[in-house]
Amino acid sequence: MKNRRSHISSPGVWCILALALSIITGCNYLSIPATDDVLARPYTRKENANAPVFNSAVIKGMVLSADRVNAATLIAAYRLGNGNAELTGYSVVSIGGPFMIYVPEGRYHLYALTDYDADGIFERHEISGVCGTSASPLELHVREGQLITGISIRTAKANGKALKLPASGPIPEGQNFVKQVTHNGQILKIYSDVYSPENAQTGYWHPSSFMKAFGAHIYFGEEYHPKKIPVLFVHGTEGSPHHWIYLWMRMDRTRYQPLFFYYPSGIRLSLAAALLDEELHELHQKFGFQKMVIIAHSVGGLTTRAFLCRYVSESRHSFVKLFISLATPWSGFEMADASQRLPHKSIPAWVDLGTKSGFIQDTMNEKLPPHTHHYILYGKNDKLSGDKAIDERAVSCAVKAFGFDCTHDSILSDRKVFARINAIVEKELR
Repeated sequence: MKNRRSHISSPGVWCILALALSIITGCNYLSIPATDDVLARPYTRKENANAPVFNSAVIKGMVLSADRVNAATLIAAYRLGNGNAELTGYSVVSIGGPFMIYVPEGRYHLYALTDYDADGIFERHEISGVCGTSASPLELHVREGQLITGISIRTAKANGKALKLPASGPIPEGQNFVKQVTHNGQILKIYSDVYSPENAQTGYWHPSSFMKAFGAHIYFGEEYHPKKIPVLFVHGTEGSPHHWIYLWMRMDRTRYQPLFFYYPSGIRLSLAAALLDEELHELHQKFGFQKMVIIAHSVGGLTTRAFLCRYVSESRHSFVKLFISLATPWSGFEMADASQRLPHKSIPAWVDLGTKSGFIQDTMNEKLPPHTHHYILYGKNDKLSGDKAIDERAVSCAVKAFGFDCTHDSILSDRKVFARINAIVEKELR
């Protein structure tokens, strides 16, 4: 019998490459390869009980290594159903530590395999842990768009006899597993290759691939300083911290500390908001900062507003005092509505970006927390967001809206925009 083995590929070998996007007729430029596990519309049981399920949710947890062995650990998520078990998602971490797995809706068991012999291969006899107990693995019920947290798996020495993978769910032979290379709160220089345009494009067009390597986290640009006020930047579609370099270079870093929420912009916006909430809560528990500014661009403004409306209150995240949005299309896009009617695969985010989507309606009808002041900045020459940037539902909740002679993208590098942002921050956080 062949030994079922799976290899770990390094981030350098695993290619996160820029997509060659061919813009042709119709809405074909929205299409992506079938290998990224996403559909144009959410999975609906009523339509077809046997329809495939696609990546839409996140399981976040911690690997607790008993032996502290310097070896990679694979957290494998097996989806259960009809007497079968399918390896649907995974995360590879070093030694122990946090993991994040992007999976479809379903019922799951999580297993850990540790590469104890350091040969770069995960083998069945290297099973080192399970979520729950060996006698009774914990069954996780994952819903569309859900974020599940607080999961822990304690690993020990290889014990293939005590623990067994699901009989019908072996490790795929010859599969290369991408190693997770970043974590929440990590310090990365703004010119880091992690933030490259190629990776940002992958996060939009291939969010599953992005999640395997980077997850969705908040990064520091420098060591945390308790006397500085954190300023959290949230990018938009195909964005990364690179897009904030103009503001980053000019902000007074003797008083303010830049943080960056870097996430795959192709995921559901409701899920991105939940991840922002979780990662920020984790950092606040660690550092205890009392004031924070959030500056968001384009669709990042919608993600941030959803986060503020659903997760911020006087008892949670009350330190978020100021929200500044730039060129945000508050009303969504008619093109996203059309994409949901086409028989092709498209970006999960487009499910939420339609003008009639439940996400847009709920996010815009909900009120911002009273202690968070919102300012809207928009470009008068913005052909992408247009009038959507001054949607009355957003403007009515804002302290003030300011227009500038710039486009959707140039608003990020306009000196008058920076001057206005600086004046707002000084006024609000004086």
